[in-house]
Parts: sequence; structure tokens; C-alpha cells
Amino acid sequence: MGTTDVDLLFELGFVYDRDEQDFGWLDELIAEAKFSEGEGAGWQWQAVLEGSWVRIDLLCDVDDSPGQTIALPGATRVAAQNLKGPIAALDQPVRRSIAVPESMRETDVAAPEFVTMRFATLGGYIVAKASALSSRSLSKDAYDLVFVLLFSPGGPRAAAEAARQLTLPKHRRQHHEATRAAIAQLDSRVWVERVVDQMLDAGDDSTPEQLREDVQSGVRTFLQAFDQ
Repeated sequence: MGTTDVDLLFELGFVYDRDEQDFGWLDELIAEAKFSEGEGAGWQWQAVLEGSWVRIDLLCDVDDSPGQTIALPGATRVAAQNLKGPIAALDQPVRRSIAVPESMRETDVAAPEFVTMRFATLGGYIVAKASALSSRSLSKDAYDLVFVLLFSPGGPRAAAEAARQLTLPKHRRQHHEATRAAIAQLDSRVWVERVVDQMLDAGDDSTPEQLREDVQSGVRTFLQAFDQ
């Protein structure tokens, strides 16, 4: 259970500063891994790797060209979809060391044993995902949010504290209010049912009644802690 796609967020400069960046390496990486273009022209890619289906969404969050696809300097194939909200994931990201599968190192002698990657903190993820829910109202986003609220260490209260303490640029502080509004709507009957359907489809063996209670309790506990 949980999310099934991979979102890669690129930290781009202002429009007049981007020429100094070079994303040509990303073109090469997509080609080498044999990714094919998905529905999002230039910013959505998919492939089967090690027997698993993988979809990668390339995202950015800049103030110009809202909702548009942003060209990445030095790249001719890939681009980034500009969305409002993902910038929260850039606040004090967590660095994690991930082992490179032995099967990959056998086919590429230059591959390292480990790679270090930056991941969004719990608070960054919640604020970014709440923004996605507000902008596109997908059941998947609601499910992802509730899943994280319920099952992250510390549960809804710890999730609320992490989101509340997130540091955002001054002109993006309204994301805190937007986060609360997005999660508050999940307490409605319509959204509870949509989330429960997603949980059942994902294989949760609890009864629908128990899941409804879990969803509403988790959302209400989060809001109570967020408002403290």
C-alpha cells in the first residue's frame, strides 16, 4: 500500500538565471534506462525496471509560467511540469544512502555500491501533497495523504506538528492555510468514501466501517494538533 510513482522535484532558479544550469545528463539517463514518454509531454516517463513498472514525474515549483511545462536548460527531450506547492519538499530534505542492486552493478562496472539521495521530510511531503489535492482533486492524492497521516511514526499528531513547523519562503506562507483547508475537506462524507475505496482497492482487509472511522479520526486528530 502507499504511493506507486516517483516524483522528482528540480530546484530551478529564476527564469533569467536558468541558463547557467545544464540538465543534458537527464536526457542521457532517460535514454539509457529506456524510459518511454508518458501522458505528460516531456515531464512524465515510464519503464519496466528489474521487473517493476516505474513512472517518473519531473516537477518544479517556480513563480513564472504557473501550470505550464518548463524547459530544462541543456535538455532536448525532458522538461518539468510547474506546479504550486511542491517547493515545500525542498525544506531541509533528508539525505539517505540507498544500496544499488547487485544485478545493476553486474551490468555496469562503474555503478557504486550506494547512492545518496534527498527525500522530502514528513512536513514537506504533507504540504506538497495537500497542494496537489487542492489543485487536481484526485482520489489518489487524498489516499496518499491519509495513508501518511495514519501510518507515519507518531501518527496524525506528529504529522501535524511536522507540517506546522515547515519553513517556507515568505511569499509562500499561505501554503500552511491551504494545507489545513485541503485536509479538512477529507472529513466530508464524499472524500471519506473515496479514500476508503482506495484503501480497499489497495488490499486493506479491514471492514469499510472500520476504515471510515480510521480516516475521520485521523483527519480530525491532525486538524486538532495543527491548530494548537
